[in-house]
Amino acid sequence: MKLSERQKTLLSVVIERYVQDAEPVGSAVLSNDASFRALFGSVSSATIRNELADLEEMGLLAQPHTSSGRVPTDAGYRFYVNEVLQPRPLRSREKAQIQSMPTPSSSVEDALREATALLAQMTGYPAVATLPSASLDTMRQVQISPVPPHRLLLVLLTQSGRVENRLFEVGVDELSGNAARITSVANFLNEQLRGRTLSQVRALSFEDVSAGLHDAGTITLAKRAWEHARASVGDLHDERLVVQGVVTLLDEPEFSEIEHARAALRLFDNASGLCELLSANMSASQFQHSDGSKPERKNEKRGTQTIVIGREHGQVLELSVPSVERLSFVGIAYGAGGEVLGTVGVLGPTRMKYADAVSLVPALGARLQRSLESL
Repeated sequence: MKLSERQKTLLSVVIERYVQDAEPVGSAVLSNDASFRALFGSVSSATIRNELADLEEMGLLAQPHTSSGRVPTDAGYRFYVNEVLQPRPLRSREKAQIQSMPTPSSSVEDALREATALLAQMTGYPAVATLPSASLDTMRQVQISPVPPHRLLLVLLTQSGRVENRLFEVGVDELSGNAARITSVANFLNEQLRGRTLSQVRALSFEDVSAGLHDAGTITLAKRAWEHARASVGDLHDERLVVQGVVTLLDEPEFSEIEHARAALRLFDNASGLCELLSANMSASQFQHSDGSKPERKNEKRGTQTIVIGREHGQVLELSVPSVERLSFVGIAYGAGGEVLGTVGVLGPTRMKYADAVSLVPALGARLQRSLESL
């Protein structure tokens, strides 16, 4: 799609004004816009109306009512993001906020909570992050505690912050030796499991790792604990995410009507659905125009950044998703040590401050990576 420089500028001014005021933008406002006049001088309202009509015919603008100004369409935002938008430099205050973000010492989930809380605060939009999939998560620690009279509590902690508890019965003979035997089994499990991915743990059998055990009672108890550990790992699921700042959506005019607010809140309350949406967004290969016509260009990425706008969500998932048609997603893959672990980004109204989002999301992603690599 080819636009003249004047049309590109008009589209940009309409989008920037609409993002700021949430009101349709008319020709009189555009003719008096300082940035437009600086580039093209005095242009009559009639000429601007003709240009706006052309942009509307191209599907980039819409006119809510016959006598109103124009508003951007999803296709208009897409053209703006692909062809016009430039990420702005971070402000000094933003750099300081990002630098001062605490570095958690315990888990990936804690690091994600810190990052998404700051991202929501800085952008003014809900921030979301998926935790590492269970297959990529690694074991951090195993704890075993006696629960009188004849039970043990097995606690598994993963690097991402997952916690799994198993309570199981044991015989009196298995507990002979009490604390010393329990400590020996806990040490054995930690030696064999710590640092392994959950998929590696699932693939191991007790016979693969038990060669160093010799005492019959310890072997019996260790095998029971191992079986429960593997069963616990098998029960861990991928549908886990961190969400911060959902209430900020209620400040946006698009969600002032109760049914739209409810639909958005239900989306953020549906962990599996939101995980599916984020996964689909990050792996999408192409979108269509918002009217469903021929495929457009490939998913817009800046580095590993992805931008999905309004109805494009439905095209990614190949189904109608009314609750996200009013939302845009700006996200980035995060990781550590060269391994991609998940997605972090913002889900805000299509009337989003894209220049802010495309600058802040990768900056927070880079800070998150430094946090994760220090865990």
